[in-house]
Formats: sequence, structure tokens, C-alpha cells
Amino acid sequence: MDKKKIKIVGIGEGGARAVGKMIASGVGNKNVDFVSIGKDENILLTSATRNNIFLNQDPPTVYKNISAALRDAKLIIIVAGIGGTSATQAIPRIVSLAKNSNATTVAFVSKPFVLESAERKKNAEYCLNSLREVDTTFIFPAEKFFLFRLYQKEVSIAELFEVANEIFYQGVKIFLEISSDKSTPLKLGEASLGYGFGATVLEAIKSAVKFPALEENEIKHSKKIFVRHTGGSDSASKNFIKKMISSDAKLFWQVDNSQGEKTFAAIIFSRKEG
Repeated sequence: MDKKKIKIVGIGEGGARAVGKMIASGVGNKNVDFVSIGKDENILLTSATRNNIFLNQDPPTVYKNISAALRDAKLIIIVAGIGGTSATQAIPRIVSLAKNSNATTVAFVSKPFVLESAERKKNAEYCLNSLREVDTTFIFPAEKFFLFRLYQKEVSIAELFEVANEIFYQGVKIFLEISSDKSTPLKLGEASLGYGFGATVLEAIKSAVKFPALEENEIKHSKKIFVRHTGGSDSASKNFIKKMISSDAKLFWQVDNSQGEKTFAAIIFSRKEG
């Protein structure tokens, strides 16, 4: 896959923050174009992206600017918290442009909290309807972010932003790595992912399977499972996964030769047939 054709688009405050972490962490190195779209000028003016699109301009100008930013893209990755007006305005436009240009689309989005306003829930449903046309979607209910706090204490909004930023960052990085050895980006429909660390490959794999954002036993119902880990080949880990998946599921396995202090493992699940 030609990385120069990859566009990662952060929408709204949450998307802009997540994209900023990706840039700081070197996702895609210098071969990925990053775009921030939103209504809050203070956030966009301080964002790490060089390509910022303001939604408070007239609609034809906004559409023209988004079109120019995404021109020649082969893969467009959307990162956003849905429910706000920025995502509601931007996502349908991006999906429409991508469809017209035959670009593959991937979305990493978080849904509003259950107790949020009816308006934000309505906006989220509108966005989810648009995302049905996206090739691969990863959807995280905001409540899941609380599960990443293993100790009992009040969680601040800033901490939740950090959790969301980390999940989006890891998710995009994992998707790009797993797609890297293919001529075309993966098209998985509605998908899920997990990741984890451990002293051994098996520990890291078990941690990824128990990732808090995953539903219980989700791996058993998946048709495609993509595993990528550091730490060298490990037959015990592969046997562990094979015992958990259905007999007709397709298992794809990648070993990353890079080394870190701890072994890292990532898993992507998809229920899409074929």
C-alpha cells in the first residue's frame, strides 16, 4: 500500500487531540497526510496538523477544502467522537467524497455516553448511518473508556481524553501495520480490536483478548482474526487463539521483529464473510 496516499482525518476536539498524539508518536512517519476538521478555531489553530479545515465557513467552501485535502487518497482514516456538530457535518461529506473517488475508508469513532443529551444521541445516530458506507468501522462506546481505570477513583474528562487518544492512536497504528503487507487496504465491515503487553508473547496475546473495549467471547463469533505481535514466533500463542475461534474462521498471523521492553500483541476481529 502506498503510504503517501493515506490521509488521517481528526474531526472535532477529540479527533484533533488523537491526531496530535499520532503525529507526536510518529504514526506513518512522514508518509501520511494528517488533517484536522472542526468548528473550534482555538483547537485547530493549536493543532499539530498543517492542514486545518474550519467548519464555520460557508458549506461550498468547506466541501471544496475537504475535497482538496483528500485529493488522490487511496485510504482515508476518520478519527472522531460522534455526537457533536463537527462530526455530524464532516463525516457525511468525507464519506461521500471517498465514495466518489473510490478511496477505501476506515473509521475509529467513540459514541456518546448513555446519559448524554438527546441531541448528541441523535447526532451520533446520523453519523452511524453515514458510516454504514465506510469499508471498516471501529466503534467504541464512551462508557468503555472507564474500564481502562483499574483503580477506584473519580475519572476526570482530561483522563478520558487521554484514554480515547491512546485507543485511537493504537488502533490506527495497528490497522496500518496489519494492512502494510497487502496491495489494498483491508475492508472488514464493522470490526473490533484489542491490544496488550506482557512478559511473554502468550501473556500479551491473552491481554489483547481481554481488552476492555471488547465484548465477552467476541472472538468466538468472528470470521476473520488478524494477530500481530512482537517477541518472535510462538506456537503456544497460536494454539491458544486457534482453540478460541470457530472452525470456519480465517486466522492471519504476523510477527513483528521490532523489540521493546515488553512484548506487544494486537488483534483485529471481523464478522464479515469472505
